[in-house]
Amino acid sequence: MKSASPRLPGFEEAFNVESRRLFVERSRFLLWSALSLYPTFWFLDLLVAPEEAMPFLAIRAGVCGVYLLGLAAVYSRFAERLAQPLVMTGAVASAVGISLMAAQLGGFESHYFAGVVIVIFVIGVFIPWELPAAAALCALILLSYTGINLADHGPSPAMIAPLFFLAGASVFTWLACLSNRRIRRRDLSLRLRLEKANEELKELDEAKTRFFANVSHELRTPLTLMLGPLETLLAADDDGDRRVLLEAMATNSRRLLRQVNALLDGAKLESGRLRLEPAPGNLGKLLAELTAAAAPHAERRGIRLLTERLDEVPDSSFDPHKAEVVAANLLSNALKFTPPAGCVTVRAEAGRDFVAFEVEDDGPGIPAGELERIFERFHQVDGSASREFGGTGLGLALARELARLHGGNVSVRSRPGEGSVFRVELPRDVRGAAFERRRQPRRREDQLVQARTDALAAREYALRTLRDTLLADVELPRTVREATVRSPAGAPLVLVVEDNEDLRGFLASRLSHRYRVETAADGAAGLAAADRCRPDLIVTDAMMPGVDGFELCRRLKADPAFASTPVILLTARAGTEAVAEGLDAGADDYVVKPFALRELEARIAAHLRAREIERQLRERESRLAAIGQMTSAVVHDLRNPLTLVKGYADLAHALAVRGGDAATIARELEMVRSESDRLRRMIEEILDFARGGSPRLDLQTVPAARFLEDALQPLADDLRERGIEADLDLRLDAALQVNIDRDRIQRVLENLVTNAREALACWGLQRRVAIRVGAEGDLLAVRVADSGPGIPEDAAGHLFEPFTTGKKQGTGLGLVTVRNLVRAHGGDVRVETRAPEGGAAFTVLLPLAERVKPRTRALKAAS
Repeated sequence: MKSASPRLPGFEEAFNVESRRLFVERSRFLLWSALSLYPTFWFLDLLVAPEEAMPFLAIRAGVCGVYLLGLAAVYSRFAERLAQPLVMTGAVASAVGISLMAAQLGGFESHYFAGVVIVIFVIGVFIPWELPAAAALCALILLSYTGINLADHGPSPAMIAPLFFLAGASVFTWLACLSNRRIRRRDLSLRLRLEKANEELKELDEAKTRFFANVSHELRTPLTLMLGPLETLLAADDDGDRRVLLEAMATNSRRLLRQVNALLDGAKLESGRLRLEPAPGNLGKLLAELTAAAAPHAERRGIRLLTERLDEVPDSSFDPHKAEVVAANLLSNALKFTPPAGCVTVRAEAGRDFVAFEVEDDGPGIPAGELERIFERFHQVDGSASREFGGTGLGLALARELARLHGGNVSVRSRPGEGSVFRVELPRDVRGAAFERRRQPRRREDQLVQARTDALAAREYALRTLRDTLLADVELPRTVREATVRSPAGAPLVLVVEDNEDLRGFLASRLSHRYRVETAADGAAGLAAADRCRPDLIVTDAMMPGVDGFELCRRLKADPAFASTPVILLTARAGTEAVAEGLDAGADDYVVKPFALRELEARIAAHLRAREIERQLRERESRLAAIGQMTSAVVHDLRNPLTLVKGYADLAHALAVRGGDAATIARELEMVRSESDRLRRMIEEILDFARGGSPRLDLQTVPAARFLEDALQPLADDLRERGIEADLDLRLDAALQVNIDRDRIQRVLENLVTNAREALACWGLQRRVAIRVGAEGDLLAVRVADSGPGIPEDAAGHLFEPFTTGKKQGTGLGLVTVRNLVRAHGGDVRVETRAPEGGAAFTVLLPLAERVKPRTRALKAAS
């Protein structure tokens, strides 16, 4: 019967072959079983019909003779051809024998027909019959029983029951054969498909191995050509910034070469082409040289690197290069996972038949369930995409395979929190030919590839040693972040969150040409840095230990303070799903590594432009909406100083007419002047805001110290007259100059001091304003701090938004005006919500102009 499911080519032939084989195997079992059990029923004959015991024994002996003939046939070379007819003969003989005995014991009334039922069921259960053969056999058995008993006793009502049971047994036996056949066809189909899948997987695995071998060699050639020129440039280049970049390139090229070498060795192991080249040597000396090469890396990481008994190891025979790879992989792992101030120990020992060494560290240790799995290829204890330590997961697997290639082994002892000890044992006398475990490739194209890759390997190994490469994973070069670039004053602030120190430093160095840059080494530090410095844009890696880039993005976008801050994700994962995951997390853009720096800079600039346009649109909308809403409030605020001006002017006029005291008239006029200035400031703030916050500047180059002394001294005096302690500290090189609009910067300083004064209006007993002036690199810094209540955290993110004043009077545009004026000068405003003085502090940063002459001017004024 054909199955409804599609069959593989050759399925029917395979099924027939299997059926014949199975028929022979089960026929042998059934004939042996029948030969053993059929005679034992003679004891039933003794109990039921003792007088017929001897004739029945003769019948059973005759049937057993048929069984013996069948056994001889199924063990012959013609077994498959003779098995079916002889088994059918044996089955019919069994039924005929039972039918003859039933005829002697009453015919259809005898219960011996049950033996025929047993024969039918046994035949159907054990033997994989073809369906027509099964039907024919059941019919022959049924006819033999019926014919013998009819001939001896004739028809009678007693024949109904046995014939009914025999017919039912035949039907069920045929159905069992049908079911068994279907099951066997289905199982064979599944097995054939599985075998085919295994063959395809094997071919794919072989293709993968060849691919890794070929590609690894093809990668090593350009890597070697990269490292050679880089080392030449490093030897001849003394420029600090350029040398830092070259060192970073060389270090990461060696790291990439190390991974390529690991892939190549793994592929050669897999294909059986990695052969030992044993030579006499001293393992202790090799370990001492490797440890000495690793000592500078350990020192830079703050790790003590100790050796024990390396000089006590006797000479032995081993493959020096492969033993060095084993030791370097273990030592590299130990240095990577050992924390600063930790210790790594390399010790050696020798026995009668072996030499061994151990690498012990006091790192985090390995969980018990991972102790054997760490030697599996591509397995890492931290298998997450955002794991803290990089690598391919090949190092330990390769170390064990290379040790076993020597006839030795690598084992590990570890407890979480107590460090790990890796032990390598090698036989003292290694003979390479005895350990070649896999055959050479047979196909001609594989042999050609092998010859070519071996020649390339020999050439490249001759060009350079691999010791630098073997320890590249633990190398900590002078990173590019040391090549500092002064950021433009007032430039947007970009936060770079990246766990790779080299890439983080490189991005920070390059972006510093156009932006102010803050950096963070992981997601948690990135969140803290964002909260501290309030960046204009965030660039973050996607895969980082702890809080990864996706989680960082989700948390930032959930915070109203950063909901509109652009976030650009950097990741090595490409494809639609990866991009969708990043955008679903709230990222504004997604850049796949490796990327062109110009592309990243263009994306950053585009997002910052869009954010600035969005900010201007929001301000414009808020101006249009809020000017109408605040008309009554502004009119009220403008009416107050106008009322005071008129009132004090009227009093001064009346006093002057009546010939009043000149001092009194002067005080009244002073109030008129003060309120007029306040009214002027309010009108100018409103006008500047209405113009869009982009004031036109009348720039002049002025001595910074003299201008600030002239601008700040009257403000400090005014504070003292109001009962507020004013601490003015102006320490500035008199040669420093600034290019400013004097009136606009005067307004900035007045606004900041006025803000500080008004913050102290209803505050405590100690009322103090500190004004500090100094230089921060190429920037002039003016810091105004008060001892008031400070700025609430919920208001910190809205300080420079219009109409957000919490004061009872004023337009709410003072800080907006300060920010716009300072940024128009190319500077910036820095805010401290809780300053050391107790309250808030605002620092204005303005770019300095050229120095004119080396003369220092210092002023210290205090109450």
